[in-house]
Amino acid sequence: MSWQDREYANEQTYYGGRRPMYRGSGLGTWDVVTRIIVANIVIHFISRPNTEFGAKILEYGLMQAASVIHGEVWRLFTATYLHANFTHIFFNMLMLYFFGPVLEKRWGGKQFFVVYTIGGIAGNLVLTLMGGLTMAGIVNWMDPTTWGLGASGSLWAIMAAVAMYFPNAEVLVYFMLPVRIRTMVAVYLVWFVYNIMTQGNNYGGDICHLAGLVVGVWWARTGGWAWAGGSPRGLGGASPPSRGLGGWFGQLFGGSSGKANNTTFRGRVQQRKEDAELVNRILEKVYAKGINSLSDAERKALKEATDRAKTEEARTG
Repeated sequence: MSWQDREYANEQTYYGGRRPMYRGSGLGTWDVVTRIIVANIVIHFISRPNTEFGAKILEYGLMQAASVIHGEVWRLFTATYLHANFTHIFFNMLMLYFFGPVLEKRWGGKQFFVVYTIGGIAGNLVLTLMGGLTMAGIVNWMDPTTWGLGASGSLWAIMAAVAMYFPNAEVLVYFMLPVRIRTMVAVYLVWFVYNIMTQGNNYGGDICHLAGLVVGVWWARTGGWAWAGGSPRGLGGASPPSRGLGGWFGQLFGGSSGKANNTTFRGRVQQRKEDAELVNRILEKVYAKGINSLSDAERKALKEATDRAKTEEARTG
């Protein structure tokens, strides 16, 4: 992005080196994240099982592999907007509130909603597959009549994508323990796999979690589908080589995201780093002394850095 887009280029958002307070998503009152949260809350309150209307919503909306196999495919979607109790919906929506806006800003509302939806449906599809194999007598692993509900698959798609884009960002686990988000997601990934393999408590739910996590990693790593008419774009903006899930999860566990020995790529990265440092210094001076304090050389350097940033955006964008 160009220097005009930087937060401190605007005097109203500069805080003199202090960390600014969180001021919401910054996406507008009715961004997609907000709409999803409101939809979940409304549906939760009207789907109370102690009312006739609420019981009907649950009857026809809950996930059940046997019902989906017999044609009730809408359950793959509707179940992602149903929750078991207040605690269930509270923590799911809290995750969405904190981690959703950064991806909506990056992807746009349309793509965010698609990834969120695919993450939830993917988990329910895997549950359907397991239930179908059990019904066919091939395995005896998942009772196809078991009911399921919740947005956890969708949320783990979002969490995994955030971990891929911003691996070193810190989160407070249980609101107390600061952990890098990449580390947190990797630990949960191991737990999901272990719990599924041992068929532990709520292993069906962890199947949904794991499926959503895979969707998030895949989308962030490859760019998913081509949304702007070009080829899919991954973490760096360009079309990445296909490395398979092993390579993608290697990145999640701390590996490299690409071939770092590419001289041209490394040169561009170094140039961007130098430009960022230069722009930071100049804008600090502008804020402290005003735009007229800049010398001709500083104005020229700022323009050249901005031009390079625009060229880079055109190359990757």
